[in-house]
Amino acid sequence: MGAPIRHFTAVGPGDQVFTVSIERDFRYDPYRDFVVCAHCDWSPSLLTTRRIDGMAWEHLASAHGADRGLSQQDDASFRKAGWVMLPLCAVLIVVLLLYAGS
Repeated sequence: MGAPIRHFTAVGPGDQVFTVSIERDFRYDPYRDFVVCAHCDWSPSLLTTRRIDGMAWEHLASAHGADRGLSQQDDASFRKAGWVMLPLCAVLIVVLLLYAGS
């Protein structure tokens, strides 16, 4: 659907690791996030007021029995893009302020 931006992992029976990802589709304005399970192709409709992370944890626990070792992390490429864009935006703002001042 889109680029993964966050991963939720938990350990289930037999020490198997299960993962649910939040994927963002950047083609839409505002951006749309989708929840996708890597193991059972679960992808619910997000026309709900429930929090996405709550849905991910609930799915891991109920569908896969994965309720140990819960962790979440941002995708490395998404995090790296943020660190690249922050300085670029700062430089752009400074240049625009200098241009507007002259």
